[in-house]
Amino acid sequence: MDAMNLNLKVINEVKNKGRLLSDVAKDYGLSTKTVYQIVNESEPQSIKSSLPIIQQTKLLGLRIKQLMRRR
Repeated sequence: MDAMNLNLKVINEVKNKGRLLSDVAKDYGLSTKTVYQIVNESEPQSIKSSLPIIQQTKLLGLRIKQLMRRR
């Protein structure tokens, strides 16, 4: 799998499926930091700089849903 395909798959897993960075990293044999960087670089600069609180809230909401499903 080439790097572009891998990046698209990683981004899809995190953004669209709401999976944890650490779980995606494990599945693809990457570090959590690398997955974070791939996902972070896929965001437009304007979103990264102007909406950090909204992004964090969304990510926390996804994390809460994941934790609730594990019960």
